[in-house]
Amino acid sequence: MSRILSIVMMLVVLLFGVFLGSRLHGSGGDKFDEQKKIMEAYSLMKALYVDEVNTDSLMGAGIQGMAEYLDPHTVYLQPEAVSYSQAEFDGNFDGIGIEFDIAKDTLMVVTPLAGGPSAAAGLASGDRILAIDAASALGITQQEVMRKLRGKRGTQVRLQIFRPMTRKQFTVSVTRDKISTSSIDAAFMLDKQSGYIRLSRFIATTADEFRKALDGLKKQGMRRLIIDLRGNPGGFLEQAVAVADEFLTTDQLIVYTKSRKGGEENSRYVAKSGDGFEQGEVIVLQDKGSASASEILAGALQDNKRAHVVGDLSFGKGLVQRQIPFDDGSAIRLTVSRYYTPSGRQIQHVYHKGAAGREQYYKEAMTTILPQKLFAHSDAQLYLKNRDVAVYKTSSLPLTLKSLKKDTGNAELIALKDAGGIIPDYWVTNERTSPFYQELLQSGVLDVLARKLLDNPRSQVQRYRQSLEQFVAGYSEESGFEALLLKTCNESNIRFDHAGFVRERKYITDALKARLAHHLFGAKGQIEFVIKNTDPLIKIATTVPAK
Repeated sequence: MSRILSIVMMLVVLLFGVFLGSRLHGSGGDKFDEQKKIMEAYSLMKALYVDEVNTDSLMGAGIQGMAEYLDPHTVYLQPEAVSYSQAEFDGNFDGIGIEFDIAKDTLMVVTPLAGGPSAAAGLASGDRILAIDAASALGITQQEVMRKLRGKRGTQVRLQIFRPMTRKQFTVSVTRDKISTSSIDAAFMLDKQSGYIRLSRFIATTADEFRKALDGLKKQGMRRLIIDLRGNPGGFLEQAVAVADEFLTTDQLIVYTKSRKGGEENSRYVAKSGDGFEQGEVIVLQDKGSASASEILAGALQDNKRAHVVGDLSFGKGLVQRQIPFDDGSAIRLTVSRYYTPSGRQIQHVYHKGAAGREQYYKEAMTTILPQKLFAHSDAQLYLKNRDVAVYKTSSLPLTLKSLKKDTGNAELIALKDAGGIIPDYWVTNERTSPFYQELLQSGVLDVLARKLLDNPRSQVQRYRQSLEQFVAGYSEESGFEALLLKTCNESNIRFDHAGFVRERKYITDALKARLAHHLFGAKGQIEFVIKNTDPLIKIATTVPAK
């Protein structure tokens, strides 16, 4: 760390301490000598540094540096990030209402949100946005898109559009309006008794959305519910508690928090009575991307023996943040306590302080761990194994895990309650690991090919643009599919593996069809296609015994 930045960070420590002291009523103890030293250093820097110092920028960098030192989830937010984050968590914002994607530096409309300004203005799936208010959109970033398309309700944004199907360019003005976001990506019946709800995050409206979706499925005869939390990064604690409450009875513990100093940061959250689905069967799906509030929900239902958890080990984010604003609109999200499940399990997995520790933390969190390697005993019961997955039943295993010490590489035993994350009852590992298939998924080649087909008037996909049901039932592999994929791989500098293609052809075709469903029918259409037709976890979730 540079000497100048160190001095600035020392100054920031002083100012931030004064700030917290004024807002959190301080802890007493005058640090006058330390403050005097920091102020002297600040004065020297202002007077003698070789270049003019932008104190606002350095102040932000200093606070960010301190935040990074503390833990992986304490962060400093610039004013723009605070505004965007608040709009997302409030469940609405002002904008034009499109789901978009950026591919090869080109901004594309995935789908206009139903009833939104873009749909009313005639924008269509597949349209390319060439310019926004006369400024080129080529090479634009996602943050720039949101900055330019969002704005005050009633204001207009002028878009230059290219429509590949007609090969025409035109300009359209879209009037910004209130756009309601949702945390429920999809809710539908899988069969006559099994319902499915995909919950993508926990925002201010999540509990109300969830109750509405739950009631709708119950009216259709649902007796078994699958809650999909895969990729859900969390959000508001109170919303996760409210969703868990729908499945638990009076006074059952949902989650509790513990802090260093106690007081209001130490809380217990318990269920109330008379809520929505206290008797039916429940399955929770999770993966490595399920974090924070997702883990609270999964842990509460698992510990209260109300649901089976199916999937992968969850992320392990069990730190509670309080967002504290600064006068300039920026804010700090400061960790103030830790979450614990009803049985006392600590959700947070181990981390080390500092930037290097933070980087290692996220790397470890997304590293695949095989259950048979993790448990101290080698009796992890193989529940199911087929072409797609291997499933291990873990709920009957001893409450001890193996862990490798990073400094020595030697195995040590740790208590299950201190391991971090939510360990699934049915731990699912992916058996399909073809490097070619994985590269197709990760490189974006299938998205490129999907756009080519959608832009081609002669593609058979054009016959199925109006109905998801007809698309799922009628659209099959494109004529000359292998040649089309080979050409797209060559254009993207991806080596085409013919043997891998032959071996994984069905899965590649299904993955492409899922991309097409997304472009034609939005995220909900893609989810419904995948869940009902290709997702191996759904087949497991519908067959595991009742809790």
